[in-house]
Amino acid sequence: MGDGMEQAPHAALLGSGWHRHRVPEGSSGPDRIRRIAESGFAALPIPKEFGGGGADLVAMASAQRALGVADPSTAIALNMHSFTVGLMADYWRRHRDTSWMLLEGIAGSHALVASAFAEPGGSPNFMSSRSTAVQTDKGYLVSGVKYPCSLASTATLVCLTARVEATGETILALCPAASPGLTVEGDWPSLGMTGSDTARLVLKDAELDDRLVFHRGPADVIDDTVISGMVWFAVLLSATYHGVLSALLDTAYRQVTGAGRFGQRVPLLGRATRELLTLGGACRQLGRDFEDGLVSGDAALAAAVALRATLSDVRDRVVAAVTPVVGGRLYTRDQPAARLLIDSLAAHHHPPSLLVCDQVVGDHCCGREITFDPAV
Repeated sequence: MGDGMEQAPHAALLGSGWHRHRVPEGSSGPDRIRRIAESGFAALPIPKEFGGGGADLVAMASAQRALGVADPSTAIALNMHSFTVGLMADYWRRHRDTSWMLLEGIAGSHALVASAFAEPGGSPNFMSSRSTAVQTDKGYLVSGVKYPCSLASTATLVCLTARVEATGETILALCPAASPGLTVEGDWPSLGMTGSDTARLVLKDAELDDRLVFHRGPADVIDDTVISGMVWFAVLLSATYHGVLSALLDTAYRQVTGAGRFGQRVPLLGRATRELLTLGGACRQLGRDFEDGLVSGDAALAAAVALRATLSDVRDRVVAAVTPVVGGRLYTRDQPAARLLIDSLAAHHHPPSLLVCDQVVGDHCCGREITFDPAV
């Protein structure tokens, strides 16, 4: 982010509590994604003993927020990498298994890891994968379609889930992007986040070495890996969009202060700032509490889902507050504010579905079993 934004009072306030992280300048799209990854970003969440940056969840959230301020498309693409590699690092810390070799390989090569979890048509129950894995002597043959998938052409590795046929289990594994049977098709005809390198991944008996499987367990069961993944995802996602919305709010502040037109605009700007301050505090607090072991199990899962849903609510309230301030620029082609408005709309379309978020929180608080299936 630029120094000018950091010096402004509103930017300093919104940036308080976040670790500073400078984003390399440069081109856009896949080239920019690669350059940022090679700058050390790709290895940030990997423990230092394996060649990484040793960043914890809050530090990674700060890095994602900085990217969100500077470049929403790059931020949302690298958010999927940060989430996946962060989850792998957390998995190693809990299990102390051979997954350290995967982390060391990622750090040593600055590899980008795509998260191939979403599937065409979407699913309210994001844990239910339609992709299949057939076990072989050396691993698995995986077939299915993953869409939309960010980092589709820039990723070195693809993290995916698939149901193991005839076992009732699901695998979580890394598949080399160059594997025979894995192809990238088309792109994502989205309105925003157009530089996130998002496309469709098609797997037709893609070969997967058993050594690249770092978790296997009962399908649709909420275990520690699911909980950790949901916390990492919710915290990083919220931090990323906190950056995007901070950039949108910055345009509003600059418009008002530059023209010297204050009046009724000031309370609207204050309202939007208050919303983002609250979201940022909640994001950092959940990250810190989870890292320190102060929240875990179903309580951590409920807190993560609550944060994810709150992100959507805050996004809409911030946009509602800045709309009268920014005016027609929000509806004008090639205006920065309009691009940020559309980019921020993507906050509503990440899993878990908003249809089930409140249900999950309510189930936990009522002592019921948590499920991501809205039909239950």
